[in-house]
Amino acid sequence: MPRALRLPARPRRARAPLSGLSVCTFLLGLGCGPLSEPPARQCAGTTLDIAELQGSGARSPLLNQRVEIEGSVSVAAAQIAAHAGFFLQAEAPEARSERSSGLFVALDGADAPAPGERLRVRGSVQELGGVTALASVELLEPCGRAQLSPLEIELGGEPDLERWEGMWIRARADWTLLDSSDLERRAELAISPAGRSYAPGHPLGPSQTERVSWTLEGMADTARAWLRAGTLSEHLRLGARARELTAVVLSGSPPALLATEPVDFRATPPPVPRAPSAAALRVAALNLDNYFVRLGARGARSELELARQRAKLVAVLRQLDADILALSELESQVPDPSGSPAPAQSLADLISALDAELPSELAYSVSESGADGSDVIRSAIAYRGGRVRPIGPAWFASSPGFQRAPLFQSFEARGRRLSVGAVHLKSKLCNGAEQIVGPEGCGAETRLAEARALAAAVAALPEPGNMLLIGDFNSDALEAPLLELQRAGFANLFDGVPAEARYSYAFEGRATQLDHALASDSLARLLTNAQIWHINADEPELLGYGLEHPPAAYRADARRSSDHDPILVDFSF
Repeated sequence: MPRALRLPARPRRARAPLSGLSVCTFLLGLGCGPLSEPPARQCAGTTLDIAELQGSGARSPLLNQRVEIEGSVSVAAAQIAAHAGFFLQAEAPEARSERSSGLFVALDGADAPAPGERLRVRGSVQELGGVTALASVELLEPCGRAQLSPLEIELGGEPDLERWEGMWIRARADWTLLDSSDLERRAELAISPAGRSYAPGHPLGPSQTERVSWTLEGMADTARAWLRAGTLSEHLRLGARARELTAVVLSGSPPALLATEPVDFRATPPPVPRAPSAAALRVAALNLDNYFVRLGARGARSELELARQRAKLVAVLRQLDADILALSELESQVPDPSGSPAPAQSLADLISALDAELPSELAYSVSESGADGSDVIRSAIAYRGGRVRPIGPAWFASSPGFQRAPLFQSFEARGRRLSVGAVHLKSKLCNGAEQIVGPEGCGAETRLAEARALAAAVAALPEPGNMLLIGDFNSDALEAPLLELQRAGFANLFDGVPAEARYSYAFEGRATQLDHALASDSLARLLTNAQIWHINADEPELLGYGLEHPPAAYRADARRSSDHDPILVDFSF
């Protein structure tokens, strides 16, 4: 039986009715209509204005004091810092006010009042999870009803949201989805009101001001609806956009919103790469995200997960339609207990499954390269024997400067010589607290040393000729390894791609290009097409092969076949 999308459930509230309040059924836990109209009367006596309670700073000037306020319910059920409650605000807030006229009321163990119900509340001023609130409520008196609508505001850049904390707003902006990795665990999305964010080493990164990722909570039921409709990718691809959203402002630092209506994020899926021309030679690269046939070592944890991972990788490799494939994060060859090298079967397993989907004239071959042994993962090169002819065996560069040795293979293609280096530089993963993390992430000095060793290895070849270095460099275009290789004479083949499309990975809401193709001048002059196929970095993790995701989300297609996007380059040979 398919299990439901595992997202945080709305907390249950005890049935301890308060006088004059109604029982509600909520969509998204955020709105309802009353079953009976409360008494149409006004409460007597003066109360404190909510804006005075909120003040102009991040914390209330009346913290820990007992106050009495009056307002109308904007959002009938919410939870802040494990406290259930509702939001109350003045009926006619001003968009230009410097102080908020909204407030969270903690009301654990009681039915929530209905939206629009006017109430007088007495309680203690507290800060709950960074949100100003009334807690320890001792008076909750109905005072009639009011017609409420969200405050219309325009957002751009990084405004001071403290002025709207606790208020119900409809905000128009260039809302862009940055990250969906917390959707299953916390029902949250990371968004921005000012378009997509790029890493500092990206060509568009330095021109951006330091952008803060906004948190959009309350997306559980909306995500379930997308899952049932089979439209997760359409709505949850990173870079998906919405013109407006309706929410309650939870906090201004960091910005956090609670959605009160489904947000209509929309994204256009990338087109399948066009087939190469008859005269073109295509080389493609893909980080396979740990393709291991030894279960549980890395990658797949069961036979079913391995089958699902294999199906997705076959789908993407088939559609790339490349003459030469440069693959990384394959299981390395592992010595057997006797000490003799035993080739790992991950490469043969994947290529065999790929060939089973292809006509015989398009099948792939692999040059034997021997054991690398420098790391638990390795690179590999596969090729179509009907399109190119290998010149000698493949070889791993032997410099001790490499954490993972690059793999080289020379080919003859239509009378021209082409050498391909499958590259996988050190990752940015921090493996120890003693490491100093600079602007380029952990391992920056190692990657720079590897780039220098790579340039030296190519320079030492007797006939480097048309040389292509392609794969996962774990560095963006403006970072030291890429700049070093360009100084060594290699051309970046993606310089002609629009800057906003130059990314192959997403980390903490920022797009970055870690996968590159660099060529010698003679080869760069033959370039006819360079493309990054955005089928992985943007796609939600829900679409991956892991069994921890809902079965209904899985498709045996190319989407989310890895965490890196595949790249391809075509040459006119």
